[in-house]
Amino acid sequence: MLCRTKWLSAAGCCCFLISYAAKADDAATAIAKLLDVGWSIKPQSRAAADAQWAEMPHSDPRAIKACWLVLMQQRRFDEALKRIDEYLVKSPDDFSALRAKAWVHTVLKNYPLAFVTGDRLSSLLAKDRPTTEDGASQHEELVASLGRLIGFYGGPVADQINQEQRKALEKKWLDRLDESTKPIFEDARNGVLAKYIDMLDESASSKEKAAATAKADKEKSLAELQVDNEKLDQRAKELEERRDKLNNEFKAEIDNINRQDQPLALEQTQLANRANVLSANLLAYSTQITTLQQLANNEKSQTRQQQYVIELNSLSLLAARIDADLLGINRMLRNVQLQRAGLQTRRTQAQAATTAQVNSLERELADLNKRERRNEGLEKRASRPVNVSTSKVRSLSAQASALSTYDAFPLEAAKAKLLESLR
Repeated sequence: MLCRTKWLSAAGCCCFLISYAAKADDAATAIAKLLDVGWSIKPQSRAAADAQWAEMPHSDPRAIKACWLVLMQQRRFDEALKRIDEYLVKSPDDFSALRAKAWVHTVLKNYPLAFVTGDRLSSLLAKDRPTTEDGASQHEELVASLGRLIGFYGGPVADQINQEQRKALEKKWLDRLDESTKPIFEDARNGVLAKYIDMLDESASSKEKAAATAKADKEKSLAELQVDNEKLDQRAKELEERRDKLNNEFKAEIDNINRQDQPLALEQTQLANRANVLSANLLAYSTQITTLQQLANNEKSQTRQQQYVIELNSLSLLAARIDADLLGINRMLRNVQLQRAGLQTRRTQAQAATTAQVNSLERELADLNKRERRNEGLEKRASRPVNVSTSKVRSLSAQASALSTYDAFPLEAAKAKLLESLR
């Protein structure tokens, strides 16, 4: 009975160990998958990482660490900070987590909390002296990271930080170091400041070059605008002179036509009056002739009838002369009318031709005015103060103020170390 009890107990232990090992393997696989699917800044990777994290147990410190590493890789620093705090509750003395927390606080510009976290890391490093070669290498890298942070606070973001507090913090961190690691801290700090100064010099040089280029471009633009404006003014003057000449020529032509038309108009009036008089006389004679013809036809006395015929012939002769004169007058009148019609045609053609040419000149003058107004706007724009904020200058400025320029957090190394621990 006792043997059977021991056997059952041993069997139960084996089952527990097998079950525990299986669960451990599942957790390691899930953590490795999280690191794999989430190690990118693409939206698909963000979604895949969030989905994988939702399926994992959140109590495993390794899983939490994997999560904040992924969030830092994806630049989701606010979320990463929450996971780092969760991790530090379980592993309060983890150097990499403290370094990550100080680094993230610095990126988020929460410098007071970055000071506190960095000071915590400095204190732990002072108490934990390395005993192995690998430990010494890690220890020196952490000391160097604190030196880079201090250099960053004293250089790129110096105007955002109380420098008295920074100096006090730097002194405290240096005092905690032994003589062998102080140079590491100072070299890292000085390296940041030297790189920052080099970038400032490069930025200043780029600004000077950009300013010189902008000034040359400005002067060139203004000179070109001046030349163009002079050409526009000259062309406008030519067009206005041409327009005035056309108007003067048109006026001279109309005056000439009017001078030619005036005597013709007078002659036409005179001829028309004479034609009217002759027509009236002809009508009167025609009436008299008709009356005499009727009297002659009705007269019984041959003598009397003969008198009517003689008088009728005399009136007919006068009427014929008047009719001939009227025909001549009408021919002369038509000739005058034709001459006046020709003058009117000349007047109409001259007006149409002048109007067409003047309208063309006016359109070109309007275009010149538009170009002059455009040039005025360009000249005002070119006369503004030179802006030297080129893309290169902006890029250098952004790089100079970014922590990652001087202290890139070793995410790849941290990921590799975590994966190694899962095997």
